[in-house]
Amino acid sequence: MEQLNFKLDSFEGPLDLLLMLIRKNKVSIYDIPISIILDQYLSVMAEMKEMDLEISSEFLVLAATLLQIKSKMLLPKPEDQDDDGVDPREELVKRLAEYKKIKEAVPFFKERQNIGTVMYFKVPDAIERPPAELNTAPLTPENLILAYKRAYQRLERKMPPPKHSFEGIVGHEKVSIRSRVSNIWSKLKIKSKMLFKDLFKGTKTRAEAVASFLAVLELIKIKKIRIEYEDNGNISNPKVYRNDDNDLDLDVFEE
Repeated sequence: MEQLNFKLDSFEGPLDLLLMLIRKNKVSIYDIPISIILDQYLSVMAEMKEMDLEISSEFLVLAATLLQIKSKMLLPKPEDQDDDGVDPREELVKRLAEYKKIKEAVPFFKERQNIGTVMYFKVPDAIERPPAELNTAPLTPENLILAYKRAYQRLERKMPPPKHSFEGIVGHEKVSIRSRVSNIWSKLKIKSKMLFKDLFKGTKTRAEAVASFLAVLELIKIKKIRIEYEDNGNISNPKVYRNDDNDLDLDVFEE
């Protein structure tokens, strides 16, 4: 890449200077050539010193950051250190991307900063209302009790029927996962392998079937069983295998 000659352009800070250098070199902020950009950044700082311009600490901090990134990219990584694939430039790229978005949004808001200065509003007129006249004649204890009864009757009609009204209509069966785990493990203790559908033999209700399926998932989770499919690609009825003969601790499962 050819050497660039600089004249000090106007920039508002170290990130602005860095964006200017990236733009002049025609490179992407997501693939910054750190070595080239660092040399040019230091050259601009040297020109600023020659012109007796004050260099704030922010410029020095960014220069140190660029030096650190360059060092990380040049130094070999120890063999015993895991390669996590993190690019040393990643944090700097995030800061530049956010700064670029803000800088690009400035002209949009600058055009609109004085929009409301030529707008005028009329203050609402104060409207005086006559005082409310209350007729307290109907407010007798008898009328109050009657209004309460009517309100209570309307509320009663909106309330749902009590739970005991549904007894004998809707049943609720509870099947514990622990009992289904015990049942499945007992079958696999007799046979070390069996078809998946055979695990559900004897289930009579949907609740038992669901609990049995959850029990299979729990046994797979603790690596007591495994499920394998046939080599021909048929997945309609896989086989279930017992992984070991050790006893199963049922206390870890929910009732």
